[in-house]
Amino acid sequence: MFSQAFQHFLRARRMLLLYLGLCALIFFVFFSPLSVSYVSRECYMDTQLYESDNGGLKRLEDVLLSQIIPPPGRSIFFHETKCHSSDGPNIFKLSARQACSIESAALNNPNFQVFLLFAIPTYTLDDQNDPILDALRSYKNVNLRYLNIWRYVKDTPIEKWFKEGHLFRSKFLTEHMSDLLRLITLYRFGGIYMDLDVVVLRSMELVPLNYVGAHDNVTLGNAVISVEPIGIGHEISELFLDYYQKHYSADVYVSNGPTLVSHVVKRFCNHTSMKQMQEDPKNCRGFKVFNETAFYPLQWPQWQHFILPEFKKDTLEKTKDSYLIHFWNKSSYKTLFKVGTDNAYGSYASANCPKTYAAAAAAGTDF
Repeated sequence: MFSQAFQHFLRARRMLLLYLGLCALIFFVFFSPLSVSYVSRECYMDTQLYESDNGGLKRLEDVLLSQIIPPPGRSIFFHETKCHSSDGPNIFKLSARQACSIESAALNNPNFQVFLLFAIPTYTLDDQNDPILDALRSYKNVNLRYLNIWRYVKDTPIEKWFKEGHLFRSKFLTEHMSDLLRLITLYRFGGIYMDLDVVVLRSMELVPLNYVGAHDNVTLGNAVISVEPIGIGHEISELFLDYYQKHYSADVYVSNGPTLVSHVVKRFCNHTSMKQMQEDPKNCRGFKVFNETAFYPLQWPQWQHFILPEFKKDTLEKTKDSYLIHFWNKSSYKTLFKVGTDNAYGSYASANCPKTYAAAAAAGTDF
């Protein structure tokens, strides 16, 4: 009887140890400061730089060390924050849609400098056969650069917070890195930030800086943000960074993006009414809130209307007064179409990123 009781004790002890070990593993994975992905963190560091001219490799210049610095308030910025996980250097590559975003901005805003900033060291090849890269390089106002995030945060209000490692606990590191970098870029240079899933439809050079656009009657978007490098624009940039670090959520996809912009702008304007903020910029000390038509004419559930031919006429009508269209890449990136398809997106692309569209056609690449 004693032996049987002892066996029960040993089984219970093993079960308890197994349970405690499982709890410790869960804590380590989800809550420990060491729970960050070491590979992901390393990806954003200059620990594996490849020498330029080694096998024809050309490393993109660091935007802060380049001879051509973004002109404050006269630049449009795009970011690519995906982490390159395979062995070897990260060779420049964009999808046709991403390139279309950049080309459309450069084509419609020839007096602005357009910068694509990669968050990890990125290289081109001397003999790189990439028609999309060639299309972008044909524009004198397109600049391809790399940013060293550790250098980029220096002397900004979020430097200390970033170097403590909070960002790298994120479950959505690529997206949360993107949310942060656009705010740092605007703090440093002012100008206009755009996501890589837009198509610019008209010039924005004469639109006064300091604006965002509404998604709907409740939420503001962060796919397009504009601020002046001084004055209230710089003030809002500081408020964005302050909110980011105080309310950062590593577990929620959008809390550091549209939610952040909505909270900060509503507080800055001292309004919760989207209508009041839109009707009179004086309500926001000159900071403008555009209605949905400007940047988000079709809401997320309707993104397929951009590519389905039967919705072309209606979609073109809905976007005729828009500055740009936002294509909701999180949902749309897997749905491609043949160049020449009679849809709204094809109409936007052929008119606003003609070189990219032609390059995709020549290569037989879906858009």
